[in-house]
Amino acid sequence: MEPRPTITDPSVQSAGRAAARYDRRGHERRQSTTPLVSVVIPTYNEADNVPILVGRLEKALSDIDYEIIVVDDDSPDLTWQVAEELATEQSRLSVIRRTEARGLSSAVMAGFAAASGRTLAVLDADLQHDERILPDLVGAIVDDGADIAVGSREAPGGSYGEFGPWRRFVSWGGAQLARVMLRTPVNDPMSGFFVVSRDRYDLVHERVNPKGFKILLEFLVSGPAPTVTEVGFTFGQRLHGATKLTGSVVVAYLMALLELAGGRFVTARFSAYAIVGLSGVLVRSSVLILFGSLSGAVWWLAIEAAVLWNYWWNNRFTFNAYRQRGTAALVGLAKFHGVAAHGVLVATSASALVIDLVGSESLPVRAVATLAGLALATVGNYHLNRSITWRALPA
Repeated sequence: MEPRPTITDPSVQSAGRAAARYDRRGHERRQSTTPLVSVVIPTYNEADNVPILVGRLEKALSDIDYEIIVVDDDSPDLTWQVAEELATEQSRLSVIRRTEARGLSSAVMAGFAAASGRTLAVLDADLQHDERILPDLVGAIVDDGADIAVGSREAPGGSYGEFGPWRRFVSWGGAQLARVMLRTPVNDPMSGFFVVSRDRYDLVHERVNPKGFKILLEFLVSGPAPTVTEVGFTFGQRLHGATKLTGSVVVAYLMALLELAGGRFVTARFSAYAIVGLSGVLVRSSVLILFGSLSGAVWWLAIEAAVLWNYWWNNRFTFNAYRQRGTAALVGLAKFHGVAAHGVLVATSASALVIDLVGSESLPVRAVATLAGLALATVGNYHLNRSITWRALPA
C-alpha cells in the first residue's frame, strides 16, 4: 500500500472536503479494504513523541487492519513535518496539518471526518495512554456490540499511575461533576482515550460541538444513550514535551460541562455568570452575618465585597478567554461597578413594580418580587458586562 498524502486543512468545516480530495484510486482502495480501526492522534508540539507512538501502535495493532491519522495544529516544533516524514515509510499513516483551526476536539473531529475505519479511535500523543489495550477496545465494539469503548483509569485493572494527590483530586472531581451534571454512568468520563463505532459517529457527529474540551463527553451525551464498555489501563508518564493541563484547561472543562448540561436552553457562559452571581449573594450575606449589623456602612461593605468577588470570578472563570490583567483589570473593575449599580437600580425598580401591580406587601409577594427583580437584573447585567466590560461577543 502506497503512503497517503498529507492533507493541509485550514478549518474544521473543510475536513470532510479535504478527505474527499484524496486521489480517486486511493479512495476506491480504502473502500475495498476498509480498516477495522482508524486511530486519530491530535497533536501540538509532540515531535519527539510521535515516532515512538507510531512504532508502538504498529506492534499493538499487528493483528488488525488499521490506519493512523495524525492531526496537527501547525505545531511550532514541526510535529506535522516529523509525521510527514514517517508517512513516507509507513503506508498506514497519513497527516492532516491544520493551519488555521485550533483545539483538541476539533482536531479529533477533523481526523474522524477523514477516517475510513469501521471503528474510530483517539488517543493522545504524549505516550500516557496504553495503546496495548486498543485491540480490546475495538473488540468491545466489533464483537460485543458496544457503541463506545473507553480506556479507563477507574475500571478494574486501571490506575492513575504516578499521579500526585492534586492531579488525582482534579481528575476525581471532574469525573464526579460529569456524572452528576450529565448523568453519565461512565467511571472515567474525562478519559481522552476511547473508540467509537462507525454507526455511533454517523448518528451523532452533526450534534457534536467541535469547540468542546472533552470530546468523549460529546459522544456520550449527544443523541440516544449509547452502550458503553470500559477497559482498564494504567496512566503512564509523559516522556517528552509539556503537560497541557493548565488553569485555562480546567476552566474550559467546566464550561464544557455547563454547555452540555444547559444544552439548548442557556449558554455555558450565562450559566457560569449566574453561578458566580449566586455565590456573590452568599458573600454579601456572610459579611452581614459576620459583622452582625445592619448599619449603612456594613451594607455598603457587604455590597462592595460581593462586587469584588463577582468581578474576580467572572474574570477568571466566566470570561476567562477575555481575561483582563494589570491596568485593563482596573478599567474592567470600574466598568463592572457601573454595571452593578445599574443592576441594583433595575432589581429595585422591578421589585417595586411587581409589589405595586399586585397591591400587596405580604412576605410571599415581596419574595416573588425580589426574585423577579434579581432575575431581570442578572440577565441585563450579563449582556452589559459581556458587551462592555469584557467585550466578549458573541455569547
